[in-house]
Amino acid sequence: MSIQKLDSDLIQKVLKQDRSAQFQLFELTKRMLYSVCYRILVDEDEANDVLQDAYVEIFQSLKNLNHPEALISWMKTITIRKAIRQSKKRIRFETIENIENETTEDFDSWFDADVLDQAIQSLPDGARAVFLLISVEGYSHKESAKLLSISESTSKSQLHYAKSLLKARITKLLQA
Repeated sequence: MSIQKLDSDLIQKVLKQDRSAQFQLFELTKRMLYSVCYRILVDEDEANDVLQDAYVEIFQSLKNLNHPEALISWMKTITIRKAIRQSKKRIRFETIENIENETTEDFDSWFDADVLDQAIQSLPDGARAVFLLISVEGYSHKESAKLLSISESTSKSQLHYAKSLLKARITKLLQA
C-alpha cells in the first residue's frame, strides 16, 4: 500500500487506536515526514527527534481530526510546525543589505536532485525555511509568515533571496 492508496479502512482503524494500523501508517509516512524534517533542519539527529515528537503528537491528537480524508496533510502540518519550532532556536532572516554578491546569471544546464539538495541545504536557515514552505510544501506567504512568526513581506523577500542564492549556488556547483 502506498500513501496515495491510503484507504478509508486503514484511516478508520488508525482513528480507533488500532496499533497495527498505526504502525502501518507510520511505515507508509515515515520517509515523507522525515524528509520534511530534514529539509527544514538539515541535521539528521534533530530531524529524527522532531519526527519522533511529531508522531507522538499525531497519535495522541488523532481523536481531534475532523476530516479523516486530510490525514496526510494534517500529519505534514504537525511535522512542519514541530520542525520550525526546533529550527527557531537558531533561525535568522537575512536583510536585503546582507545578501551576498553572488552571480545570478541565467543557466540552462541539466542538474540532478543531489545538486539541488546541496544548494537548498546551503541556504541560510530563514531563507531555506521560507523556500521549503512555499516552493516545496505549497504554503502561501500568509501561511508561511504565520508559521515562522514573520511578516508576509519578509516571507516574500526571503523567498526571492532564496531563489537568487539557489540560482547562484547551482551555477557554482555545476561549474565545479
